[in-house]
Amino acid sequence: MLKGLDDFLDESTAKGHLVGCWGFHSNLDFTRMTPESNNVWFFEQTFNFLRSFFGVVLPDSLELVTYNATQRVEKKGLDQMTFLDEFMLALKKLKEPIWTAKLNLNLVGFLRTAHDPDKPIRIQIQEPTSFTVWGGPDESGFQSFSVGYTLFSDTVLEGEAMELWSVNQPILEKALKKWEQQTGKKIEVVKSNANLPMNKHGFNRPARRGTGVPPPRPAAASPRPPKKPMTGKSPLDDLL
Repeated sequence: MLKGLDDFLDESTAKGHLVGCWGFHSNLDFTRMTPESNNVWFFEQTFNFLRSFFGVVLPDSLELVTYNATQRVEKKGLDQMTFLDEFMLALKKLKEPIWTAKLNLNLVGFLRTAHDPDKPIRIQIQEPTSFTVWGGPDESGFQSFSVGYTLFSDTVLEGEAMELWSVNQPILEKALKKWEQQTGKKIEVVKSNANLPMNKHGFNRPARRGTGVPPPRPAAASPRPPKKPMTGKSPLDDLL
């Protein structure tokens, strides 16, 4: 079980994932909360996050762990339209305050192709992306968003070595800023499990190869295959 952000980064390294994380402290006294109000707080943080990142991420699976790991709930194959209802139903069955809530996500972003570089395609990719909230009687609260580096680097995808940062970073930056506005908290922690070029609201432009480019993925890793291109008007259009 993840006990904090450092545990998460260590786990990501062990899995061969190269990730960046952004988070902030909630500074709450959970001992003054009932189990019910504690759990509603976790729901509210998740709602705020999804509202801020609407169109950028899609729920995939959820794991809830109660205080001292007395109960564990896992839900997979989540549907974006019904996820919050499922989350609320799960909360009603819990007797203890939640300690950790982790929402695994699919990332929606843009990919350039060599045959038409001026017209990026939008894809849903199973990159290691998640939202995690820690809290409970022994905590003061912390929440973190993490995302894999593939769509923000010059990583080769589908045989094409094209810079992706210029189209995906503005979307990530706007979502992170919306998250701050939605929660009333400022991002305090910016960390990665490698020397990634990061700032408070996303990734800096990657260095060109041979001029200090960040370390590659660990040898055990390989880029997750993108899903088929998405068509039609996207909520992302409002973010661009």
